[in-house]
Amino acid sequence: MSALRIITGLWRNSTETSDRAKDPKLKTRYYKTSKRNMLEKITYIVNNKLKGWSLTHVDEDRGEMLIEKRGAVRKNQIVITVYQVEPLRCAVDLVSAYKEGFGDLGMSYFTILNFFEVLNKEIPVEKK
Repeated sequence: MSALRIITGLWRNSTETSDRAKDPKLKTRYYKTSKRNMLEKITYIVNNKLKGWSLTHVDEDRGEMLIEKRGAVRKNQIVITVYQVEPLRCAVDLVSAYKEGFGDLGMSYFTILNFFEVLNKEIPVEKK
């Protein structure tokens, strides 16, 4: 799958997660925690566990976080959205995009997978 993702990345600059994603790795993740707790956990992860990531803006009411990831050559902008689904259940979606250049060679896809790998170590994902 990664070779195909790299080839697709020749013309794509962004990748996002959703409930209707064809790739199971890009599906929305659900967690048994509150929205506030999830936002705090993500802030902690970005500030302490992900090298080169910096939190640019947080809108707690909307559940959105804007993060900038500095690479060797280009900057990656990541928008994380946390939705409150039930009182103790929330969903997390990401959009990862590179501003300049023609394609990202699949780097936005791998950025999303890396983020969810670190997040799932802190808060286990809810099994369906």
